[in-house]
Amino acid sequence: MPRTGRDALLEVLRSEGVTHLFGNPGTTELPLVDALATAEDLRYVLALQEATAVGMADGYAQVTGRPALLNLHTSAGLGNAIGNLTNAQANGTPLVVTAGQQDRRHLHHDPLLAGDLVGLARSVSKWTHEVTTLAELGTIMRRAFSDAVAAPAGPVFVSIPMDVLEEEGEAPVPRRSTIERGSVAGGVEDLARRLASTDPERLLLVAGDEVAAAGAVEALTEVAELLGCRVSGSPLHSNTVFPTAHPQWAGPLPPHASAIGAELAAFDTVLLVGGRAFMVYPWSPGPPVPEGVALLHLSPDASQLGRTWPTDLGMVGDPRATLEALRQVLAPLVSRDAAAASAARLRERSEAARAGFEAKALAGYDAQPMAPAAAAHALLSALPPESLVVDEAITTGTFVRGFHRVTTPGRYFFCRGGGLGWGMPAACGVSLGADRAPVLCVVGDGSAMYSAQALWTAAHEQLPVLFAVVNNRQYLILKGYLRGMEGESARSGRFVGMDLVDPPVDFVALATSMGVPATLVERAGDVGEAVRAARAQGGPHLLELPIAAP
Repeated sequence: MPRTGRDALLEVLRSEGVTHLFGNPGTTELPLVDALATAEDLRYVLALQEATAVGMADGYAQVTGRPALLNLHTSAGLGNAIGNLTNAQANGTPLVVTAGQQDRRHLHHDPLLAGDLVGLARSVSKWTHEVTTLAELGTIMRRAFSDAVAAPAGPVFVSIPMDVLEEEGEAPVPRRSTIERGSVAGGVEDLARRLASTDPERLLLVAGDEVAAAGAVEALTEVAELLGCRVSGSPLHSNTVFPTAHPQWAGPLPPHASAIGAELAAFDTVLLVGGRAFMVYPWSPGPPVPEGVALLHLSPDASQLGRTWPTDLGMVGDPRATLEALRQVLAPLVSRDAAAASAARLRERSEAARAGFEAKALAGYDAQPMAPAAAAHALLSALPPESLVVDEAITTGTFVRGFHRVTTPGRYFFCRGGGLGWGMPAACGVSLGADRAPVLCVVGDGSAMYSAQALWTAAHEQLPVLFAVVNNRQYLILKGYLRGMEGESARSGRFVGMDLVDPPVDFVALATSMGVPATLVERAGDVGEAVRAARAQGGPHLLELPIAAP
């Protein structure tokens, strides 16, 4: 039966389980927006700027584990979105990104709003395509959803001329394929022998974001407990890759090559489960993997094996399926007594380290402006167990990660892309994807100004997101790098373009102007009460927390 392009598009979305579309519409998207007027099962989540729409879709996709549909406005809207699309690409977030292209009938006249959309999107997408016929629309959109989630997951981009959606004719939609992606890597027996023959004290497991994406946290935990060894997160990992309340968890590796190398030098064998081996920033001397350390690497993405650092054993496979198989092979090979003794020592060190970390925070409770550690401790201590946290606190983020102790995966979200403006919209997307669950978003003042439009969407959707702006009125991380350079800025004490004080940003007034209630809290001892009061209201709320430079 003949049908319109927009009917074919909606069929793909429904059959892929899409319930929310994220975007900011323009004229080239009006055929889609018009179709949604009678599609009550598809909710359009309005963002006031395209980068904010990307962040929302990113958070939604991460918490649901499914590709999110993001609709952008031709070349100008895609240009606005590029920054957060680089973050989505770095996070490995499965996004199906569409943008409206101008009507094909006058593209040869270079009309207003036309442009090279696929060229613009190419650097931030797994692949790009511009639909040229109605007949291909269904196939291309089905392919987009499949490829967005295939390893390595990431954004894919489809440009859709607006008249394609209005055209009526043959518009086939292929049925959704059933694809089994959980393949066990070859070499599990060899891997098990290598791990079992290593002293637990000299063995390190490193977990990357692919552990969380594959649903492999439980399997990795069981393997680590069998071995009795330490577990670290890969540098700047984005999700909960191991229970942070577990005594064998040692936190993330630092993002500096020399510091990673210093930590890895204490081990004979390192098993990395994930994609990129050791992402570093900024440059520092020395390789992160010292000579003499055997690197074993399990990844769902073959291109990452041996890409930068040679591996003694590289394995391509699904992390969950492979770790579950490894657990079975390992069980009769390991020394239970040695594993138990090593785990006991790790527990003692973990308890001592956490006690010291907490004591440092408590010691700063009376300071004004409050100490970053005290602010993070007060925020996290006021939350119920296993709370959802989105972290773009930058210089305060170390303390957010340190005090967010959970036993279940999927509770923590961070952006390893490095581009600012991700956290506030991502928190909205996480709340939507988690059935409007409460979310704490801890965000630096500089980051907050990149995506303050997310406050409007939080108010419009009445999302229970608590935005905690840790405000030091400066780009502190950049000042830190300048001090490390020991150049003119450090010698003179004059940091050009780093201070946000003339005038200072009034975040309480900013939030209120967008319909979000807000509170200024100046003492760490008052933060807990403010958190509980804000959560009791049920909708969005913003806390402005003035903090000192650490």
